[in-house]
Amino acid sequence: MFKLPKSRSKQWYVVSIFLFFLFLCTLLASRLLLNMDMDFKQLVGFAIISFILSCLIGMGGFFGKTTFVIISFAFFIIGMIYMLFISVTDLHDGWSDITSIISFLTISLFGVVIGVIAEIIRTFLKKKPK
Repeated sequence: MFKLPKSRSKQWYVVSIFLFFLFLCTLLASRLLLNMDMDFKQLVGFAIISFILSCLIGMGGFFGKTTFVIISFAFFIIGMIYMLFISVTDLHDGWSDITSIISFLTISLFGVVIGVIAEIIRTFLKKKPK
């Protein structure tokens, strides 16, 4: 298992930059696997999605919310794998480009929500008076 950087560490900036490129490359790979034409608008859209997702994890880690980071990142990975699975198998003939992105965003959003809930529960259990 790998060790997460400490809270308020500048290493979280590096983690965020790495995740930005990971998400961007995964989104671009899904388009390439479907032999879809890409224009500048799509590239900018993918960059915005990647930036938002990487900032969520980076800020959560920077502020010491490790439970949120682990859970949301796990769901991001599941979403990326499912998006690439849809793209490789062309699961929804003619709709794979849209369904792959929507499924990735839905799974990612679900992971963020579950991560926030888990972090709130963890905070309440930590502050429980004895």
